[in-house]
Amino acid sequence: MDQNQSVKNRQAMTPYKQAIARYIRSAMMLKGLKYNDLAEKLEANGLVMTPENLRSKVSKGMFSADLFVAIIQVLNVQDSALPEILKQLDE
Repeated sequence: MDQNQSVKNRQAMTPYKQAIARYIRSAMMLKGLKYNDLAEKLEANGLVMTPENLRSKVSKGMFSADLFVAIIQVLNVQDSALPEILKQLDE
């Protein structure tokens, strides 16, 4: 893949990253959780991450699929996450 296509791909992924970041932040807010709380919940499942690292990953929308699934699980929003994220993309 050439450099130009790589740039286009990153641009095309931006709305997805933003929707995921908004969803996670809003789910945390609705549950009254801070990044410290999220880090503790993840650690209870064996994933050790600092609150600062989580904040950075969420704000950039840059994390692996497995971390995304772990966050969705510890937030207990499995049923609503994907439909809500996709709904944001349609708006």
